[in-house]
Amino acid sequence: MPKPTGLVAGSPSLHGELAQDAEQVSSQNIPDLKAGYYERQGEHWVALVTTDGVPPDLLNLIQGGLPLDTPCFAQTVAARTPQFFDHWDAAEQGIPFTETFHAAGLAPFFRRGQPVAMLAVGLESTEVWTTQQQHLFKAVYHALDSAQKRSDLAQIHNRQLALEAFVQLTEAIGTETDPLRLAERARDLLWVAMPEWSVGYYEWHAGLWCALLADVPDPELRASLFAGLPDTTPGYRAAVKAQGPVFFSRWNAQEQAFPLTESYGAAAFAPYFRDGLPAAMFVIGSQVVQDWLPADQAVFEAVERSLGLALERSWQTQALESRTQELQASAALLLRSNQGLKAVNGELEAFVYSASHDLRTPVRHVMGFVEMTRRALASGHPEKAERSLVVVEQAAGQMNRMIDAMLALSRSTQEPHAHTEVNLSVLVERARRNVDDEGRQIEWRVEPLPQVMGDPVTLQQVMINLLSNAVKFTRPREQAIIEIGTRAGPTAWTVWVRDNGVGFDPAYAGKLFTPFQRLHAHSEFEGTGIGLATVRRIILRHGGRVWAESVLDEGTTVSFTLPHLRPLELGDGEPG
Repeated sequence: MPKPTGLVAGSPSLHGELAQDAEQVSSQNIPDLKAGYYERQGEHWVALVTTDGVPPDLLNLIQGGLPLDTPCFAQTVAARTPQFFDHWDAAEQGIPFTETFHAAGLAPFFRRGQPVAMLAVGLESTEVWTTQQQHLFKAVYHALDSAQKRSDLAQIHNRQLALEAFVQLTEAIGTETDPLRLAERARDLLWVAMPEWSVGYYEWHAGLWCALLADVPDPELRASLFAGLPDTTPGYRAAVKAQGPVFFSRWNAQEQAFPLTESYGAAAFAPYFRDGLPAAMFVIGSQVVQDWLPADQAVFEAVERSLGLALERSWQTQALESRTQELQASAALLLRSNQGLKAVNGELEAFVYSASHDLRTPVRHVMGFVEMTRRALASGHPEKAERSLVVVEQAAGQMNRMIDAMLALSRSTQEPHAHTEVNLSVLVERARRNVDDEGRQIEWRVEPLPQVMGDPVTLQQVMINLLSNAVKFTRPREQAIIEIGTRAGPTAWTVWVRDNGVGFDPAYAGKLFTPFQRLHAHSEFEGTGIGLATVRRIILRHGGRVWAESVLDEGTTVSFTLPHLRPLELGDGEPG
């Protein structure tokens, strides 16, 4: 009897091997015996194992399957015990090509109360079964029936092992999301049940299967696994094609194009897919085991399924976190844009106010004194006309200065913005050289200043504006003192400029950085009210903030922050 080659899934090959042994024992005591081992497949009894010498036509028939209602099969199933048929009648039994048989015997096998297999024998030289032959056939049947029951118990045990492995791994990886840590947990669990196996976890990267985990004793093999293997390597390719685990017994390193694995006897590859594409591979191999045992296979399949579920959750978590970050970034940009829009709207309102008040004042002066000049010239008083023209010239100059200031404010948010290391000491020194101190005695107290991150051009403008204000508002002081210093914070530098000037009422600090808002009369201190608004815009573009503290007639401190890191977006809104 040849070894079975077509056993269906779930049918242990043990049945076929025992059927061969039973045939050999029976044929020694029952001459001219032909036997077949059948399993139920759907609505047919299909022969999986047969003796040598079965006629080709009959072999094709029984391998194709006999109907369930074939009389001798149906009778045996109904009786649930071996049945013997003397004086065999092929036509009556509905089995063509069995005319050479004179007697037959069938024995049924049940699983959970359902018929699953049948052992059938035919006798060519005997028409009636003897008592001895019946006893022998029943003994063979009982041996096979016992083997089936043991096999069923083994399968139940394997399923229990698989379930326990699944539960253990689920508990172990329930809160883990890092793929490598998940693979390590799966490896640790496998080692409890299968300590003789080496475990590897691979991810697909740049056209190679690269190991992130490879517990192999050979350092050269380990290095090659981490370097990566091509997708043409048969084991990997077979797993990807099968879209599920594949098992290899009697491992052949040359056939598998897997150098340095000649000492291995068995291996398995389990693929994992992300968005429909191969993304990871769980691999185990043994230098001790040559053939896969059902129990080991069950454990591996349970662990690899659990790992697959965990990886899917990990990838979904990663995708969710990435999407959340994108949404948060979008929300931050939207918030920054909204805040920037509010700031622009506020400045637009200030501009409208200025256009209707501050700019209208010099315009009225121009119009009024032009009319006075015309009357003076008409009445023959050129000296009066000259005085009027001086006032017109001053008003026009004031208008020009305000327009230039507005253009400077606009450029502070439209020009390209760099983000490099800036030497704050150099900026302060240049600002001091650009400030008109009118030859006054000013005590400059400048602390050692750090390197900061920002745009050197616009930060230079900030320092010039702040030092100019400090010089201007200390003009009434006999001894002006201007201090410049910094303070390091965990996320930003704080830079401050302090003076002992006239100060301002703290109640109006909120208006200080609004365009065209002035806290002092033009007759006291010149200016357009644009300088500090420009400072505010520049600092906001750097992701910082600016504020002022003062006590009337005791001086002012203007401070601003410069983050250590580049802001998310160089906009005009308040930092979130």
